[in-house]
Order: sequence, then C-alpha cells, then structure tokens
Amino acid sequence: MTKKYSFFWEPAHWSGHDYFLHDQKIDQENKYYCARLFKDKKLKITLYLAIRNDEAISLPAAPFGGFWIDKKVSSEYFQYFVDLILKELSLLKIRCFSLVQAPKPYQENDEMIHYVLYRMGFELSQILLHQFIHDRKYIKGYVADHQLKFGRKLKKLSWELQVGQIKNLNFLQEIHKWRALRQHDYSVQEEQLIHQISTYPDRHFLITLASVKEPFAHVLCVKLTSNSLYYYLPAINPVGQHSFSGDALMFGVLKLAENLGVDFIDLGSSDLSTEINHNLMRFKSKFANSESNKLSWKFYFDR
Repeated sequence: MTKKYSFFWEPAHWSGHDYFLHDQKIDQENKYYCARLFKDKKLKITLYLAIRNDEAISLPAAPFGGFWIDKKVSSEYFQYFVDLILKELSLLKIRCFSLVQAPKPYQENDEMIHYVLYRMGFELSQILLHQFIHDRKYIKGYVADHQLKFGRKLKKLSWELQVGQIKNLNFLQEIHKWRALRQHDYSVQEEQLIHQISTYPDRHFLITLASVKEPFAHVLCVKLTSNSLYYYLPAINPVGQHSFSGDALMFGVLKLAENLGVDFIDLGSSDLSTEINHNLMRFKSKFANSESNKLSWKFYFDR
C-alpha cells in the first residue's frame, strides 16, 4: 500500500483549493496543518485542520471542514490515511480530534467516510439536516417557470429585487438589527466575515429586497465551492413584514444560482440553539428537493 501512496503532513499554506475556506487562517493562536495523500503524484485525499493546545479541529469558524476525497479512493486507503493522521496528532499530544464533514452534495464518498470513521472509534457528536435545491436543470426550469409570476407580484408591491455582488457592508448592520428585533441568533464573527468578503469578492453575493429604495430584507450567498451556492444569514425587517418577503428572497437566490451556473444550493440547517426550527424547515421545503445530514465526529486519544 505504501508503495502506491505518498502521505504528506505539513503546516498549511495557501492551496487554491476549491473550498476556499481552507485558506482562511483567522485565529493566530491556532496552528494550521494540511494532510494529503497522493497516488502516482495525483492528489487523492485532503484534510485541513487547526490545532490549539491539546485539541485539533477541522475546521473552526467554518460551515464544515472534513475530508475531501477523489471518488475512486477505496475504504482501505481512506482508513490508511486516517490512521496516519491520528499518529501525527498523537505525537503532538492531542487529546481530542473534532471534525465536521461536509454533507453529501459536496462529497460523493459521504457514506463511506462516516462508516470508516465510526468503525475506527470516532464518536458522533452532532447531526444537522441541510436542505438543498439540487440540479442545475431544475434550478433553470424553476426560474423560467416562475419568472413572470414573481415579476408581477414584485411590481404590484412596488418592490425591487436586487441580485449581485456586494458593494458595501451596510447590510451587516441591518441584518444584526433585524435579527435582534426578532430575538434571533446573530453568532457572526464580523471581522472574519468582512475579511472573507474583501479577500474573495467573487465568492460572495447579496440578495436584497427594497421598497422605495429602502432595503427591508437581505440574504448573503456564498460560493463555498465552484459548483455550489450557500444560503447564509437571511434577515427580514419585522416592521411591516409581508408574507411574500421570504419567497421573493428565495427566488432571488434561485436567479443568482442560475446566473452562476451552480449545480446546487445549500439552504443550510434549521435550528434554534437546542431546538428544531420547524417553521424554517417548512419554509425551505417549499423550494428544496433534497436533504443530507452534516455529521460532526470526535476522536478521543485517551479512551
């Protein structure tokens, strides 16, 4: 096995990986590492992680980290790769290794990854259900079929639907204010987010609803990978809210996805701290056509 594959463990550096958050080293107190497995000089598996004190995390301050695997890698070679990572972490006196694995639309080997981690002694620590709008043809067809209906409704209400790249950061203050009025969570590390937007402006987009040029709803969309769009941080001003606001925002997201030519839209999870946000799940279900769990795992070295 070792003759066919080459393992590299080294401090993380700019990689140009399609999942651009691999290159975000926000917390200077963390030490960032990259583990890679090659076969015949071709990259097969990648894992990025951060280490602080006696804990390793893949990845902190990101929707997910975890393993990125070529679809042709077998379970045997994947287990071999994880074994080598655990040996490196053991040498660094790590007590706990945590990772959040991307849902299946991002990673075709999803079931195999979770099976091997479980059999190797990893403990499942969290499950979050993500809802998706999947398939480029479906997205294009939905926009074409509903363009006239939404256009008429927006015109009747004298609303403007703005879809495009971010021109200024005023929307963050408005989202914070509107979420506070609704007593909704705003656990956003603004300094990190602003850094991401300024460093990768071509990966961040804003959908805005305005009435008489005055914004009253936003949703931030992020191209986490070249073929995906992540629905993030939606907010609607509760003062004078209309029942059509959410639908209009989502149609803007679909239009953006069509323009960008992505394969799927990740609508994220629907949770209120320790509870399920059933109302939000119900709303997303009006548009979503697939679901996938995002699983978090922990490996304890002292057990």
